This record gives sequence, structure tokens and C-alpha cells, in this order.
Amino acid sequence: MWERDDLDWARRRLEALRDSNVEPIVTLVHHGSGPLTTDLLDERFPELLADYAERVARAFPWVRRWTPINEPLTTARFSTLYGFWYPNLVEDHAAFGRAMTNEILGIIGAMERIRTIVPDAQLVMTEDLQRFTAGDAGVRDYVAHKRERMYLSAELLMGRVVPGHALYRYLSEDCNVPQARLREIAERATPPDLMGFNYYPNSERYLFTGERGIENVPAVSVEEREITPRPLLRAAYERLGLPLAISEIHLHGDESERVRWLLARVDDALALREEGIPVVAAGAWAAFGMIDWYSLLRNREGVVEDGIYTFARPGETPQPTAVSRTLRQLTAVPAR
Repeated sequence: MWERDDLDWARRRLEALRDSNVEPIVTLVHHGSGPLTTDLLDERFPELLADYAERVARAFPWVRRWTPINEPLTTARFSTLYGFWYPNLVEDHAAFGRAMTNEILGIIGAMERIRTIVPDAQLVMTEDLQRFTAGDAGVRDYVAHKRERMYLSAELLMGRVVPGHALYRYLSEDCNVPQARLREIAERATPPDLMGFNYYPNSERYLFTGERGIENVPAVSVEEREITPRPLLRAAYERLGLPLAISEIHLHGDESERVRWLLARVDDALALREEGIPVVAAGAWAAFGMIDWYSLLRNREGVVEDGIYTFARPGETPQPTAVSRTLRQLTAVPAR
């Protein structure tokens, strides 16, 4: 939304949702680095995002749920450690530390500004739900680091990353994040009101030492077991103590496969609720499909994936899919 920076465009869509009794969760940055005037490594990024959040909140003071940055940890990883997205850096831990803390300070500042206008505004945080398994002793320490890192964005926002935290030395020494910056984040802690985790068939990874160094493959390719986020969500609740959501439910496949995946994840949410774990929402993604997300937008191949509705090119009208019909049936049944 920030990249487009067109509140008239947003107003038509948000008010249409409100008129249909749909309460939106407004996301300001969904991956990317914001507009061309800034980027993840820009020291002005947090303040510029806060300025924008205030402007959007003044335009839509009736919006209560906000996601200033979607998946900030994933965005920082893909941009500074893996080279996938701008600034396309590889294993640059100093850049990762700056990008990560810029995003967190941006989220904190955005929520502070929004709450001056919408006092009861809620922060809906989203991240990947991941599991890492070590295939040999050579990757054990690296896997332990990645297991801790999965919670980094949430725990920064909760004010937990202080001396003694498992990743404090990594951030302050390996990533060169000033201790004063980490202290500021802890002092301005802004815990999420809802922690949304996104889970896909390849979210669980198996790491081992190979000919090219550390190899990283989907766990489903080497392990025979049911694909389910239930153990990971239990662990996330035990660690964070926050209300949870399965916030993106999607599968790259045909309609029947996507419906089966959706129903399985809804069953996961309901089963965890029966256990007393507050999984309060499950979200189908994406409403109108996507293009080239299969390659993380790195290749222009024209690979189309439908969502709740079909992906529509210019001049076409999105059409209902089996997913949309299933969602209608699900929402017609009172939640347990």
C-alpha cells in the first residue's frame, strides 16, 4: 500500500469492504522496501513509515486492525541474507540487523502514531511458521540459531531481546546493531495483539552437510510424516503466549488440492482451540490470486495461481473458485 501511496485507490476498496460488513486488516508494507524514496537500510525508514501510517489512520479512522509490515523477518532475510529481493545482499549480517531493527522500529512508530488517532487499534503481526531439523552434527548449531531466529520479530516487539536473550549477542556483535537501538526497541515494546503465522508445505526444512556446504531442502522430501502446523503452533503459544492465527492458507495446486489444504488447516485451528490454545482465525490467501509468486517474483514467467477467486488479467472479471464456495460454507457454520 505504501508503494502505491494512493489513498483514493485504497478508499474505494476499503469502503466497499466496510459496506459489505467486512472488517479489514490494513497492511502498509507487504514485503518490499516501501516507495523509491526509502529502503530497508535507510535510517529514515522507521520515521517515514510512521508518518505514512499516521496519514492512513487519519484517512480511515474506523480501521481497528493494522499490519504495518507483513512478515518483517522474512523480508529482511530474503533481502539481506539470501539475495532474493532488493538490496539483494547475500549473508550480509550487518545489513540484516539494520533492516530487521528498521522494520521493528517502523512497526512500533506506526502503531504509536495510529493509536493517537485510533486508541483501540490492534497490531496484527504476521510471520512464517517454520521448523528446522538437523541432519548431522555439522549443522546442529546453525539449526539451533534458525530455530531461535524464527521468533525474532515477535520477541523484539515484545521487548524481550535484551542482554541474556539467545540472539542479543548475534544482533549486537555479528550484526553490529548498536546496543542503544536494542534498548530503545525494548523500552518502546509494542506486543502484537494477534500473532498470525503463515504455513506452507515447504515451511519445514531439513538441513545437512553436503558437497556445496549446508544444504537446505523441504522436510517433506526426506521425512515421512503428516504435514501439519499443530506442533509448531503449540510451541509458538507456549513461547509467546499470544493469541494465534493461521494467517495465510494457500497451496500451489488445482482447486481440489487447495480446498483439501484449506479444510485441513481449519481442522488444525479448531483442534488446537479444543486444547485451549487460542487460535482465533484462519485466513485464505490470496483473495484474487497472484502471478509469479512461485519464484518469489524473481522471474517473469507469467505463472498464475488462483486464490479465493481466479486471477484476472486486465479486462477480465475474477470468477469464484471451489475455494470461495468452501469458504461460504465454512463461514455459514458458527465457529466452535
